[in-house]
Amino acid sequence: MGKKAKQKSESPIDRERATEAEYYARKCGLTKEEAARILKDARTLKPLAEMAYAAKR
Repeated sequence: MGKKAKQKSESPIDRERATEAEYYARKCGLTKEEAARILKDARTLKPLAEMAYAAKR
């Protein structure tokens, strides 16, 4: 008898991001996809801002 295949599950971070996108979609009147894209774009810009702040110190 062979081994069972591992079940793929969402990571807690993915679920958190999806929940956050749903919240902002309801609150701001956006679609879930639009809210998720906006949040993703905001997250990619954050490290650049942190690097600029660290360079000023």
